[in-house]
Amino acid sequence: MPLQRYKKLILLPYLCLRDKTLPDPFNAIHRSLFEQLPGCWGCKDTDSVFVYANLAYNKLIGLKPDETCTGLTDFDMPSQTIECAQDFRAQDKHVMDTRSTLKILDIHPYPDGRWHAHIFTKTPWLDDNDNVQGTIFYGQELTDTAILEVGHWVCQATGAKGNQASLAGSEPRVSKLQKRLTSRESEVLFLLLFGKKPQYIASTLDISIKTVEGHVARLKQKFDARSKSQLIEYALDSGLGSVIPETLLNKQISVVLHSDK
Repeated sequence: MPLQRYKKLILLPYLCLRDKTLPDPFNAIHRSLFEQLPGCWGCKDTDSVFVYANLAYNKLIGLKPDETCTGLTDFDMPSQTIECAQDFRAQDKHVMDTRSTLKILDIHPYPDGRWHAHIFTKTPWLDDNDNVQGTIFYGQELTDTAILEVGHWVCQATGAKGNQASLAGSEPRVSKLQKRLTSRESEVLFLLLFGKKPQYIASTLDISIKTVEGHVARLKQKFDARSKSQLIEYALDSGLGSVIPETLLNKQISVVLHSDK
């Protein structure tokens, strides 16, 4: 369902809570639906004040189960994300002023003690008269998205034999990884998957090129790969293109990746 179609659905939790004439089963079903939709999502008014945010977002931002974002702003959150609150507000204003949709990369430390990377989509929240009444946001954690696997499988499909109509499967792929990776091996593999050369990897991780080569050799062993290209293929085939080592997440980022206008 396109994000904009949520604009009416997002109002339903409040209608359910305020309108006592609605039957209880309707209230329960819709409340359950809104809270179980995957990802972090909600909406803000024209002053960037939260009107609603689901449990996943509340938990991410550090609120307790009985607390809510409603009535708060990004400056009020119990999280280090407040350092980027002005950026969030500027993004909201741009979305409302231009009626455009933004895709934003957000990387921040959160109250659970971990860094998380999300792609947040922000879109105008319109009323029944097509007037902007705020913004709708939806965030998906990057570990839940196939960052590099998409291109990998497109290449696989492009190279498929002519008599093979499609590539499909109902079960997760079996990983070719035979032993668990160390933190450093995960970092080296991540940078390799993004096409970085040994010199760059060595400089970024503050290790020698020889040490990088040693990690690559051990990665080949763990994936039973005969070459670097085969290592990359096996890693993508195993779903590791969407795994970002937490040790590489150390600077807060909130940057617009794409706008539809």
